[in-house]
Amino acid sequence: MGNYLYGSILDSLIEVTANSERDALVQSLVMTLCDLLKAQEGAVYWLGSAQSGLEARLSASVKREQGQLVFAPVQNNSAVLVASDADFSCCLEMRGFISNPAGIPGLMRSVHPLYGRNGIEGLLTIVGPEYVEGDEKLVTGFLQVFRNYVRILDESERDTLTGLLNRRTFDRNIDQLLSQARMSGAMNGAVSECRREDARARSRWLAVLDVDHFKRVNDRFGHIYGDEVLILLAGIMRSVFRESDKLFRFGGEEFVAALEPTDEEGVRSVLERLRQTVASHDFPQVGQVTISIGYVRISSQDVPATVVGHADEALYYAKQHGRNQVCSYEELLSQNKIAPAAAMNVDVELF
Repeated sequence: MGNYLYGSILDSLIEVTANSERDALVQSLVMTLCDLLKAQEGAVYWLGSAQSGLEARLSASVKREQGQLVFAPVQNNSAVLVASDADFSCCLEMRGFISNPAGIPGLMRSVHPLYGRNGIEGLLTIVGPEYVEGDEKLVTGFLQVFRNYVRILDESERDTLTGLLNRRTFDRNIDQLLSQARMSGAMNGAVSECRREDARARSRWLAVLDVDHFKRVNDRFGHIYGDEVLILLAGIMRSVFRESDKLFRFGGEEFVAALEPTDEEGVRSVLERLRQTVASHDFPQVGQVTISIGYVRISSQDVPATVVGHADEALYYAKQHGRNQVCSYEELLSQNKIAPAAAMNVDVELF
């Protein structure tokens, strides 16, 4: 292998690992490998369970157009059943790389497993010329570097006790969520009222939850059992929410869930299911533990302080009016149970 190719691979590795955000890291990985392999397209899928079976959910996709690799848009519902894709099923069964004709003359579709902390967590697909000697080793090496780097990112992004995302990661993610809400709001402004109502029915949501009387748990049973309550609660949250929803430990006994698009009935249903599951769980030594939850729709007018503040206000109302319940900020507002907050001035003079 010539010095030029070695230099190209080294530059590519530097570019990939320059990203400290997981989404950017994934995009850089698939773009770099497709570039090195002269591929026509590539994609990364994350695996997740659904009612109909194991799904592969598209995370990043690139295609070659007029000789240049460009990112393809990823829709919220870009998921395929693993059982319906023979290459995906075979890759998971063999737990290794597979390659088959892509259905396009001269091109092969290669599928590689993406390993994480819990085994195979995703799949990389590359559609391009048949691999030559060294190509498979090249991809495998990049994926090992990717895996190691993701592990490092996980350690910096996650709470050491519960394994959920931490407050620092939330601060980065909330800006992204609000940016997505603003983009949706701008698009909705250019369509019919019917379309706007449909978009509103598929909103993103932020929920803040808190363990009721957690200080009593620590005082009566000790911090070891208090920590165990938090660990078990995090596990219940993972089992109730969708894998695409983002879960954070906000601090102490307070947690935050950023829910992917759903309607009012959907968010209320999942939060009530979480509340009921926690209340019916028998926590070792402690017995019954309950939680209070406040939630709010994320709108295009929100800034981080307002969206978290509104969810917190709904949580505060729940805790002041009996605990062990779920409260909606919008619903409390419409019923005059809380007063509307003063609008925040977010105008910034740049120059």
